[in-house]
Amino acid sequence: MTTEENSNINFLDLTINRGRKNISISIYRKATNTDTTIHYLSNHPFEQKIAAFRYYIQRMLTLPISQIGINKEWAIICAMAKSNGFPEGIIHNLRKKLTLKKQAPESIATESNQKWVPFTYFGPAVRRITNLFKGSNIKIAFRTTNTIQKQLSKNSHNQQNPSGIYSLKCNTCNKKYIGQSGRGIDTRYKEHIRYIRTNNPQSAYATHILQNRHEYGPKNETLQLLKACNKGTQMSCWETMYMQQLYQREILIAEQ
Repeated sequence: MTTEENSNINFLDLTINRGRKNISISIYRKATNTDTTIHYLSNHPFEQKIAAFRYYIQRMLTLPISQIGINKEWAIICAMAKSNGFPEGIIHNLRKKLTLKKQAPESIATESNQKWVPFTYFGPAVRRITNLFKGSNIKIAFRTTNTIQKQLSKNSHNQQNPSGIYSLKCNTCNKKYIGQSGRGIDTRYKEHIRYIRTNNPQSAYATHILQNRHEYGPKNETLQLLKACNKGTQMSCWETMYMQQLYQREILIAEQ
């Protein structure tokens, strides 16, 4: 179920019938609801991708709503599934399965020695390993590592000389260069200065200073750490974001 889905039971359609008040129930969705779930093509366990629709269909089947309300809710669920890339057959089969489960007699709960074990999900190939536990008393609960919180969470870094996204300012025009370094940014700063002193336009910052005959200042005035992070895709995303911000403000050096 998505974080934006805040569905409640809304008591609607108060009507008068033969002197009695009949209250019919329907499912209410906020106007800001986007009907967004985990996409069918995302790298998540199938159980997690289908969980939202399992809840929607289970709610539709258990609430005392009219047949018209059921048809309306089912149309919404199908449209939601389609917009999130789910094949129509999967949603129909899920409804059939939950309907049969609702109609089946309740089984008496028995104690079990089954144990749930978390397993990191990297892709469909992981199931080749987890399938080995079928028939045993071990149940697998998949967990993912590509959540937004983990992508943006702060990692531990060298506080004296951290790696990450940095900016270098030109003291003449006040424009800035955005760079990334998997090593300490102080080490990378020294390389930029060495390129300038040796008349080596190997970096865009050095090219800007040399070609325009501008000045650079001391490290405490020139170098600024924007985001401490480790080398990888996350670092490249942060670099692109900061470059775009400076470009929109027209203070990104033209050589970059």
